Amino acid sequence: MNQKSLKILIIEDDEDDAFYIKDILKEGLGEPGPLIDHYSSIGSSLKQLNPFNYDLAMFDYRLGEINGIELLRNIRGQGCDIPIILFTGQGDQEVAVEAMKAGATDYLTKGKLSTESVTQSIRYALGLHKEAELRKQAEEKLRKSHVDLTVAHRELQTSMEKLKTAQNQILRSENLAGIGRMVAGVCHEILNPLNIISGHSQSLRMERNKDGELCHDLDSIMEEIQRITKIISSLLKFSRKGNMELVKSDIRKELDSVLSLVEKEMQMDGIQIIKNFHSDILPVYIDTDGIRQVLLNIINNAKFAMQGGGVLTVSAEALTPDSSWSFSQDRDISKPGLQKLIRLKFSDTGMGIRSEDMEKIFEPFFTTKPEEKGTGLGLSVSYSIIEKHGGRLEVESQLGVGTTIIVDLPCNELLK
Repeated sequence: MNQKSLKILIIEDDEDDAFYIKDILKEGLGEPGPLIDHYSSIGSSLKQLNPFNYDLAMFDYRLGEINGIELLRNIRGQGCDIPIILFTGQGDQEVAVEAMKAGATDYLTKGKLSTESVTQSIRYALGLHKEAELRKQAEEKLRKSHVDLTVAHRELQTSMEKLKTAQNQILRSENLAGIGRMVAGVCHEILNPLNIISGHSQSLRMERNKDGELCHDLDSIMEEIQRITKIISSLLKFSRKGNMELVKSDIRKELDSVLSLVEKEMQMDGIQIIKNFHSDILPVYIDTDGIRQVLLNIINNAKFAMQGGGVLTVSAEALTPDSSWSFSQDRDISKPGLQKLIRLKFSDTGMGIRSEDMEKIFEPFFTTKPEEKGTGLGLSVSYSIIEKHGGRLEVESQLGVGTTIIVDLPCNELLK
């Protein structure tokens, strides 16, 4: 019935019964004959017994020092799942039930042992064991498939998130580029009549300088003209294409330069500045005026968000881009080896940004500031400038906790 000899453990304290069972096994199992180990007493040898060495175990319920139920529980307690057949006495039905609950595969009444009954019990026990093994293998395959499916689902989610981020960046860039082309033409059309209005207002101011009420109105007009001019100037910077002057620069010096402009004012407002500039910062090719404008916009936004005091942490470090990072193809720099980036982080403890506003923060003219405090062009202009440098600008914020702005700029490793 088997391609190889079965290794069978028999524990039987009655030598005559043991001899009879061995004969039955040899006759019933045929060739190749079973390999049988027989113990007449197991109590003192229990610790040395290794049930994992056997394909099948058969033992009597009444063993003297330890009964069959205790031995059965001991073997199962070791995690051994080989088929076990228990021999019971005539009328020991309660013992048989207890044995099955304790993990016996089958039981046989000793007074009714025969070649047919023993062989049939062994076939039944081995069949159940094989089914259990196949079920375990199927469950393990199912578990592994579930794990693989979970991992694949997570990877798909990650890929979808990366794709969505890339699509959003492309869409944002296209929108900003479209707006930039439009405003470039509109701004020049506005500047011409605006300059005429400004010239006439100044001339009239000089001619009627003794008319106090008129001069007050003209001064108001000039203030609004200056405000419009400032907005137009920002829009022209936003729409400016391909005219950056890139020079080799240490970004830490640029940060220190901009921070020195606002440090005293921020200290007076109760804002502490913490600088964390790593020593391994590499040089970058940047348009210094554009980058300073970006830095000043970000810092001023943080200052406004922390009215009443707070902490602004500014950090700079060199990183190796991960798989989600791609350098812009628009960056026209004839320097090889763009394999590193400089990451600038500006973390404030201000009011944070509402979730419904996060998708709008890069839109031109969108602002949460009062009208007299901002035009809503700061972040959109900053985003455009960083994009022209082949970098990226991201914003993370939690309402009531604060905001972190991350600026990544590619750098040339060969410039060390």
